[in-house]
Amino acid sequence: MSRKAWVVFVAVQVFGDVGPWAGLRMKSALGPALWVAGMVVMLPGRLVSLWLTEKVLWNAPLTPIQTTAVMVVVETAVNVSVWLLCARWWRSWRRRRALALAAS
Repeated sequence: MSRKAWVVFVAVQVFGDVGPWAGLRMKSALGPALWVAGMVVMLPGRLVSLWLTEKVLWNAPLTPIQTTAVMVVVETAVNVSVWLLCARWWRSWRRRRALALAAS
């Protein structure tokens, strides 16, 4: 991926982790919107980390902070995998499209 794509990825990850936390603490109408937006942008990784927390780590002797740290690491790993797969697909699609246009 390009540097620009990595910057976007990091910005989305930071927003996805901070948005729900900040949204729960805001008293204005922006709070719930931040919470929902943060949850949506982290969806692939958030779903896997929630499953891992509920099914695998439920009876583990972890503090809430440790559990949150594990969730953030899992979310980020899953999301970077999804982003890399999407970037590879996009590059492949653009290459095939350029070849098809050149052949016409």
